[in-house]
Amino acid sequence: MSSSHGMNHLLQLILPTILPSLISEYQISYYTAGLLVASFILPYSLAQIPFGYLSDRKGRKNIMVAGLVIYSAGTLLCGLSQNVLQLGVAQFISGVGGASYHPIGIPLIFLVVERRKLGESMGFHQTGGAIGSFVAPVVSAYVAVTFNWRYSFILFSLIGLLIALLICLGVEEPKTERKGSSGAELKRTLLNRKVLRLMIIIFCFGLVQVVAFRGLNPFLTTYLMKKYGLELGYGAQLLSLLQIMGIFGSPVFGRLSDLTGRRVMLVLLLLGQGLLTYLITFASSSLLIILLGAMGLVVFGCLAVTDTWVTEISDRSVMGTLVGVAMTASFLSGAIVNPVVGYLADNLSFDFAFQLLSMINLLGIPILRFAEYK
Repeated sequence: MSSSHGMNHLLQLILPTILPSLISEYQISYYTAGLLVASFILPYSLAQIPFGYLSDRKGRKNIMVAGLVIYSAGTLLCGLSQNVLQLGVAQFISGVGGASYHPIGIPLIFLVVERRKLGESMGFHQTGGAIGSFVAPVVSAYVAVTFNWRYSFILFSLIGLLIALLICLGVEEPKTERKGSSGAELKRTLLNRKVLRLMIIIFCFGLVQVVAFRGLNPFLTTYLMKKYGLELGYGAQLLSLLQIMGIFGSPVFGRLSDLTGRRVMLVLLLLGQGLLTYLITFASSSLLIILLGAMGLVVFGCLAVTDTWVTEISDRSVMGTLVGVAMTASFLSGAIVNPVVGYLADNLSFDFAFQLLSMINLLGIPILRFAEYK
């Protein structure tokens, strides 16, 4: 599970890492760069719910494998693209395939671990994603500088196809998951007023829970090169720092949420994200290292605790669907804000855009009070 999660996050971060090279080669604006990022994130977010629904009905393994194959094939096409339009289409295909993982992987963890260790287990699951997110910027930047940015996509697409093959041959469908729920039963549950209310709350919270991170992450290397004059390689290292801190933040905050409660921990993590994002815009280059490291801790901690919280308040028969709703909202916020960040950077500044997102992040706190445990 962790290797699949790591691969999912790894393929996400190739484009943000090499975005400065694309801006230079194709002479595109920051707004257009934001649209290019959104061409991946939009299908990645919207396809989560259908994949979650299918996994609730049909089981999880085959859908996960098919999704990873599509994800890797789209990434390969990115490496073969010859213009921005082709790259955008290939990113769209990648986004569709990448959407399969979270609404399948997260419910599987809920089904196999003890409830008293659920937060900690979700945290360790997030470390796989953090490792993939750490590897992507370092290796992608090295390949782009040494060879060509296209080889970054090609290299990791082949690794993704290999992992899909290994899962297909070496992983069995969990016995508890062999028989999916009937379509009629799922529809009755999903149309229940309490479930619909919960779905709306989960969606609204997902939109803002890590919105500052969604806006900062794709533009970080570009922002660092523009504001501080850093080289692509060093900017990619700082992007990797932001990701690798998830190895520590996810299990630590996941475990703390087992002790303090999910909503209390989520409130603290939302406050931390808002404050850190705001401070990043005023930081010196030396202080930036500390702030980005701390940001990585709280962001991945928030993701782990949110995953746990959503599974706990969801009916088991529609868990994949509700996790899909949460993930759709979380990544949809990125599809919305990335072109906005690009537009604001073109016309005002990256700093203004990030400060605005830091305040939007705090809207998750009042949303939490409406949530009820099942």
